[in-house]
Amino acid sequence: MNKHSVKIHVVTYRRPHLLVRALKSLINQTYQGWIAEVINDDPLDDKVIELINSLNDPRIFLSSPSIHRGGTENFNYAFRSSATTYACLLEDDNWYEENFLEYMIFAMNKFPHIDIACANEKIWKEQKEGDWIDTGVTIWQNDDEFDLFKYDILDKCGSAKICNSSMFWKTKNSSKWQTPKSIPIDVTEHFRERVIPHPILLVHKPLVNYAETINSYRYTVNSKWGSYQALLIGSAFVLAPISERNQLANSLWKRALTTQKYLYTSLLFTGMLFPEAILLWRYAPLNLKLRFILTLIRRPISSLLVLQAKKKEEEAYNFLIFNKS
Repeated sequence: MNKHSVKIHVVTYRRPHLLVRALKSLINQTYQGWIAEVINDDPLDDKVIELINSLNDPRIFLSSPSIHRGGTENFNYAFRSSATTYACLLEDDNWYEENFLEYMIFAMNKFPHIDIACANEKIWKEQKEGDWIDTGVTIWQNDDEFDLFKYDILDKCGSAKICNSSMFWKTKNSSKWQTPKSIPIDVTEHFRERVIPHPILLVHKPLVNYAETINSYRYTVNSKWGSYQALLIGSAFVLAPISERNQLANSLWKRALTTQKYLYTSLLFTGMLFPEAILLWRYAPLNLKLRFILTLIRRPISSLLVLQAKKKEEEAYNFLIFNKS
């Protein structure tokens, strides 16, 4: 294996107090054959280069030229990298366990036909005083060491299995796994799952620490999130054979009535927006239809934006329709 076989892309935006923790988690890795490119999305923030210099590790360097791409395109940039055998992506508020790289290389060698793996994550919560609390919760609960996750059509309906900061991939073909530049960072995993090769390797050992921060740069407009949920679900119906749409609608309503209580709004919006998904409206319980109608009345502007999603988010919609992975 080459001297530097892994490249870590560390994406940061105005959070040097968190970035230092992320970078130190790289320096502490048991596997040392890595390089790290720090992608500073605020070119005017000199604190990033000051921090890099203070760590005095030649493997960590600032991405050049330093330009503002936005989170989504920074992630795309990481997937275009081909300088090393493997690559990964670390957002500045998250950090690795010290054996992350070593274990992920071991996992990829164990499953040589797999191109991308994703590790489990521990969830930490930021407190007002600046302290962090380990919630004791992980993203997945599974006693198996590994799992090969094969997507079915239900998995494409608004949820995502991969997590940006816990992905680890072979770079040979990763430049093909681009997402639309226009989508918000919140749905990059959902869209990338439409183009990455399946199955993916799930490493159930929690090797990444995921930070729930008090302040976030992620999108918070409900209509935007609702629009992308409708597009993700609706595109699955468009791509599904007509014979499978009935079962898909029933499965989604089962999920909405049991484990995902707030999913019903997205299902009803989708049923209105996509003729192919009209079954979602037909199968909806009457009480939820009435509650949804009240939502339309109380929030007419945001509701209208969701119902115009195919037109307003045309690039994203076309991406979902033409990528059938």
